Amino acid sequence: MSNKPFTTVLMPTHNHPHLIGYALGSIQDQTFQDFELFVVGDGASAETRDVVEALARNDPRIRYFDFPKGQRHGEAHRHIVLQEARGEIVAYCGDDDLWLRGHLASLVKLLDRADFGHMVQVNVHGPEEFVVYGGSFAEPGCWRKVRDGKAAFFGLTVGGHRMSAYRALPLGWSPAPPDIYTDQFMWRKFLRQPGLRFASRIEASSIHIISPLRTDWPAEQRVAELRDLFERRNSAELRTKLEAAVRKAHKGWTAPTDPLLQRIAGGAKRLGLRMERRVRSWRPS
Repeated sequence: MSNKPFTTVLMPTHNHPHLIGYALGSIQDQTFQDFELFVVGDGASAETRDVVEALARNDPRIRYFDFPKGQRHGEAHRHIVLQEARGEIVAYCGDDDLWLRGHLASLVKLLDRADFGHMVQVNVHGPEEFVVYGGSFAEPGCWRKVRDGKAAFFGLTVGGHRMSAYRALPLGWSPAPPDIYTDQFMWRKFLRQPGLRFASRIEASSIHIISPLRTDWPAEQRVAELRDLFERRNSAELRTKLEAAVRKAHKGWTAPTDPLLQRIAGGAKRLGLRMERRVRSWRPS
């Protein structure tokens, strides 16, 4: 591994001290290990800081940034932290979500030929209830729908971009308007930037917990759910369920060896035309 990490992973957090350790553990367990991991505390509790710093003592790749509570979800803090990023690729993970072991490797492969893109987001609505919202930048006009707020099918944990693309933006992470999700507000900035390449990889590589459906859950129940998923995250049994959710959203989808789908903004030039032909069988039902 070189002294300069190839990827920077950013995890925002506010107050999930009982859950963040599992999210961080799923990142530490990646098959692709060449990364630095920045945890951005947005008015986070002392307990949250203690959990992160305890892990950092045994893993020098982890850095904790302690900020007071910022506007909205502390988006401006993320911009400040990214000024210290050394990676060519930037990935994100929610503090109560999980990556499967191959997530970062797949995202790096995707962004080898794109500036901004995403993996498939698999949402956990309830116990063993996995839901995927179909969508891909390989579909004609899809990126415009996301850019214009007419579609949204992936969030923070599965998104990523090249650092060079971030630096090219007029404005990076900043507080989102109250009626727009933080991650969607950020993604639209990439999609509005001329000349960037956008890509989707149809692969179940992470698990996104729908927190608003659990606002009345006691902490013990949240921990039990995430611990169970963490322990099973790389099992064949769970992968089968996640792939079934992808297949339901993307009609006719089967797990290909390299499901890379790409499209240049503006449609003037296309990449991966052979893969583009294959997307016809992957469109949402």
